[in-house]
Formats: sequence, C-alpha cells, structure tokens
Amino acid sequence: MKKNIILIGAGGHAKSCIDVIENSTDNLKIFGLIEKNKNNKFFFNYKIVGTEDKLKKFLKKIKYALVAFGHIKNLDKRKKVFQRLRKIGFKFPVIKSKTAHISKNSKIGIGTIIMHGAVINVGAKIGTNCIINTNCTIEHDVIIGNNCHIAPGAVLNGNVKISDDSFVGSGAIIKEDTRVGKNSIVGANSFLKKNLGSKKIFY
Repeated sequence: MKKNIILIGAGGHAKSCIDVIENSTDNLKIFGLIEKNKNNKFFFNYKIVGTEDKLKKFLKKIKYALVAFGHIKNLDKRKKVFQRLRKIGFKFPVIKSKTAHISKNSKIGIGTIIMHGAVINVGAKIGTNCIINTNCTIEHDVIIGNNCHIAPGAVLNGNVKISDDSFVGSGAIIKEDTRVGKNSIVGANSFLKKNLGSKKIFY
C-alpha cells in the first residue's frame, strides 16, 4: 500500500520533486501540494489542497511531508518550514530517484531528496532536509550537514565537508579534503581549492 505524502511548494523545484517521486521505488503517493496562492487549483496534475496555515488539519490523514521548494541565496525558509512540519508531527521519508546510484554504505537523513542521476558514494553522510540535485557527484566519505542544497552537476570530491545551511551551485567542483562553513555559498561553475569559512560566498 502506498504512503500518502504532501508537498510544500508549487514551483519549478516541486516539478522535479514530483518527477522523482513518480519514478522512484519509495512507495509514495502524492496527495497534493501546499501553496501560497489560494487561487491556484492544480499544479502539474496534482491538486493544490491548501496553504501553510492549514497544515495541521492534514496530519489526520497524511503522515508524510516534503519541503518541495528550493532556494539559492538563503536556505532559512526551507529550514523553518521543515522545523514547523516536524513540530506539527509530520514524518519525512528519504526520497531517492531510481536513476541515482546510492551506496549501501552511505547514510542519508530524513526529508532529503536525491534527484535523477546523482551519485552518492561509499562512506558519504548527508543530513536532514537536503536537496542532492540532478547529476551531482558526492564522493567517498563526504559529509553534508542539515538543510543544504547541492545544485545540479556539482562535484564534491573525497572527504569534503559541507556544514549546515549551505549551498553549492551548479557545476561547482570542490577539491578533496576541503571544508565549507555554515551558511556559506559556493557559486556555480567555481572550483573551490581551500577551506571556506562560515557565512562566506565564493565565486
């Protein structure tokens, strides 16, 4: 029997999340989406079932939720919504595309989605509420904190550590054994060769 899940957000990233869920082996069924605009009725063939202030009422019949919007410059909104959903009592599956390669010797936290074509190699540890986006490479023994977004095509080489609330842009490459501090941004197509402190931006 499939488990109903409700998605928070109805934008571009939500479309990608829907496609992963529809093409995953996670036994999930999308009940509907939560969206700010009350005038929208449907999104990508799924019903807009309400706004964020109505979340509590859905817990009686929906046990699972996913934060289905991304953010590039500030991940605080995703973090706050995740924390609110958790406080209300929702559960969070790990959602994995069936086209991703995920080592059996890796660990992935709740609420994280692994998108199409991603590679999660042996010894990698990924925190809660993360986006590991399309065609990312997460090499051996990489550690990614909570509430991080690794954008499409990024490459994190062996023993890289990404701290909480950080963003790695599309096509970025991070050299092995490099550390990225909390609330930091590694820009698209950049090559990070040395440690980056907290609340820093590297392009």
